[in-house]
Amino acid sequence: MRTIHLGRVAIPRSLSVFHAVAAVAKSTDEMVLISSTPAGPFVSVGYHQLAGRELNVSYCESHGIPIARRLVGGGAVLLDSHQTFWHLIMPGAHAAIKDLYAALMPAPVAAYQRFGIAAEHRPLNDLVVGQKKIGGTGAATIGESLVFVGSWMFDFDRELMAHVLNVPSEKFRDKTIESLRDYMTTMKDELGENRLPSPEEAMDVLTEEFVNLLDTPAHADTLTDEEEKESERLAQKLFDPEFVFQNEGWTTLGRKIRDGVYLYEGLHKTPSGLIRMIWLEQDGWIENIWLGGDLVIEPQDGLSRLTADLTRQRFLATDFADRLAESLARVPLTGLTPSDLVEAYQHKLSIAPVSTSMK
Repeated sequence: MRTIHLGRVAIPRSLSVFHAVAAVAKSTDEMVLISSTPAGPFVSVGYHQLAGRELNVSYCESHGIPIARRLVGGGAVLLDSHQTFWHLIMPGAHAAIKDLYAALMPAPVAAYQRFGIAAEHRPLNDLVVGQKKIGGTGAATIGESLVFVGSWMFDFDRELMAHVLNVPSEKFRDKTIESLRDYMTTMKDELGENRLPSPEEAMDVLTEEFVNLLDTPAHADTLTDEEEKESERLAQKLFDPEFVFQNEGWTTLGRKIRDGVYLYEGLHKTPSGLIRMIWLEQDGWIENIWLGGDLVIEPQDGLSRLTADLTRQRFLATDFADRLAESLARVPLTGLTPSDLVEAYQHKLSIAPVSTSMK
């Protein structure tokens, strides 16, 4: 297993580098454990999210906080120099997500425990201390690689997290800060500032735990020229506004819709995360659909393919369940069931003005 611990790096590089290593890896390559610490704060939205719906974009822009879209599912997160992010890249590996977590979570759990933190795995993919979350993990397929991601949560700026999120009111923001204090913890909270390990010490311990768990030796390495080149390319793409704010045309909240056309949104909480469905409906016919949320599903492009299949031609809203079943037969997904999508559809709310003119 190659180990590449980059230390403190520029913000774009901290996100792009693991994507790059996974993207260029061949199925026969050895595993890689790579880590980095961003030089400052930024926000990363999940692959299936609408950035403009999840984030307080004006606050981020006015405070110089970059926004990125990663190629891994899950929700919007604040990342900064108080966290060190690690990624186990497994070329050629294949596994169901729930099986992957069950197999690999013992390593980060044991690593936290070696520092005196009573961490445990709470299915599906959370690390907890008692009732408080100390970190989440994620998984995705990138190129020919299965990627398992996580972080060392040395400290966390709860107030900044509450400000970068899009919340309905200041009262709700205060409640968000309170909830973050009540339901999450950090290494600093658990150990005190004087007992915090360095990022280097933490990664040495985690490396040992993965070596023990996977029964494979580790050797220190550096990025190849191909990995560096791909990292530079992705550092541009993942922070490019066109990529970050994709799919935010007709799905934009409050956008004026022509007479007789309704913009609906449906939400439903699933074991894999929150499913968000937005669709245009005219005179009982569904004209367009967007599917997303803070989901962890396989294959990674499954929602995009399902959306394309659903919207290949318009159909009657009353036929939604049947049309969905037909599309899912052609585009099977893991981590999301037909009933989840039907539930989201049934919990619809109108989110655009009615009987207005589109200019």
